[in-house]
Amino acid sequence: MYVEPDKLKENYLPNAMPGREPELQRISDVLEPATEGEPAGSVWEIGPSGVGKTSTAKFLLDEAQQWGVDYEYVPCTSKTRWQALRDIADAHPAPIAQPSASTGELADWIASREQPFVVILDEIAGLDEPELLADLARAEWLSLILIGHKRSNALGQVPDHADRLRFAEIVEFDPYDTTALFDILDARRTVALQRGVIDDSQLERIVAEAGGSARFGVQALRSAVDLGIERGHTTVQPADVDDCFERAHDRIRKQQLESLGRDHHLVYRAIREHGPLRPQRIYEHYQNLGGESTRQSVVNYRKKLDEYDLIECVEAGWVVVDETLAAPRREARVA
Repeated sequence: MYVEPDKLKENYLPNAMPGREPELQRISDVLEPATEGEPAGSVWEIGPSGVGKTSTAKFLLDEAQQWGVDYEYVPCTSKTRWQALRDIADAHPAPIAQPSASTGELADWIASREQPFVVILDEIAGLDEPELLADLARAEWLSLILIGHKRSNALGQVPDHADRLRFAEIVEFDPYDTTALFDILDARRTVALQRGVIDDSQLERIVAEAGGSARFGVQALRSAVDLGIERGHTTVQPADVDDCFERAHDRIRKQQLESLGRDHHLVYRAIREHGPLRPQRIYEHYQNLGGESTRQSVVNYRKKLDEYDLIECVEAGWVVVDETLAAPRREARVA
């Protein structure tokens, strides 16, 4: 059934962004000075999961590279302040800072460069060390695309002395409408699958179930095809579509859990191994597993796990949604 299965994977970047033309234009307007060799502003992308925030940013910046503007993608949930600064310094087109540079030295070096550069900070609410934003805000030639789910949670991460970011342009991303989402899935179908593998009515059913989320729609499409192959079908059958949605949810949970950092995984392990747990007990088990973050940080990790539909609160306390899903084991992060 597949022609190019990679085109149905999470990290595939399409060659068009149906339904996101207004958002692309607004972000492009903010970053336009960078394409002319001048300092540009920063911009927030705010909206629920699966509505194309990260893809829109990468799509736009891939085009901007044709004009000499480079960028770096930084996932905030899995990086320390030093690691993020190190990644930005390594990706910067200006001469590279010393490998042994400290956090302060890296921040000073990035702030001193006079060449346009853009950094995508994804999942901004998961940032453990908000001082990273202050480090980057003082870099005049550095533009940020800051991605978050809720405006209050995202802007709440901005330190008082980083007002340049607090008052940056905010671009809201709503769920896709059915026309745009159908176009997205139709384009994926065209490049990834043999002709006739899945028909329009089946695609429309996936769109109806996706709730405006391209991530869920693409995963459901992929799951329907995989189920058809596993069952020996030559085309997707109605039963394959019936059963694809649960598998899509499972795949998304696995991807999102893997995208998180070690401390999130320790909180998840504590709940999975000992739940149901009240918040106080979560913190105790997190510490027993080797976690060293503050109580408030653990609350934030729990909120992110809940936001990703990995845990839920029942009458007796917090439990994992899928008992079969285990967190990756990772070593302690380098400070």
